[in-house]
Amino acid sequence: MFEGRFGGKPFRRSAEEQAWLDVVPVGREFGSPDYERLQILDMYEAGQLTAEAVMQKLGINNLDDLRRQMHAAGLTAP
Repeated sequence: MFEGRFGGKPFRRSAEEQAWLDVVPVGREFGSPDYERLQILDMYEAGQLTAEAVMQKLGINNLDDLRRQMHAAGLTAP
């Protein structure tokens, strides 16, 4: 019975539908409530900010806290 109802012609998507499905993800911080924090950590990982600048922007007092935040975000410290 299932084959008879759904086993007919294969489903085909239009080019526009396929284009929407093929869109590359923007990034984990997009739409996140932690957008600013994740953006700062990304810039630190890329070498655009120093550890001192990141700690000041995030209100962190020591490098261990910064390393913990980097690890929690799935990033590696430079």
